[in-house]
Amino acid sequence: MPDPQDIVDIPGIATSKPAAPDPARGAAGERPGPAVPFLMIWFRCCHAYGRLYKDRDGTRYHGRCPKCLASCEVPVGDGGTSRRIFEAS
Repeated sequence: MPDPQDIVDIPGIATSKPAAPDPARGAAGERPGPAVPFLMIWFRCCHAYGRLYKDRDGTRYHGRCPKCLASCEVPVGDGGTSRRIFEAS
């Protein structure tokens, strides 16, 4: 339940009671299960951002440009990197 100090009444705006948590989503409302690791990619071909998701083997990230559907694949290196955003040309 929200803290009453966090509730603000604004004249002219109808308020509603907060929805009850969905048991399928857990106590905090998040989805159950592990998160899938991804890399954020700037696709220069279409000037758009997209995601590359790690495969089940954990050896590569796979994805496509969201506009032209050009395929992109990135291997997972031994040393790794802390960068999460990359450019694809």
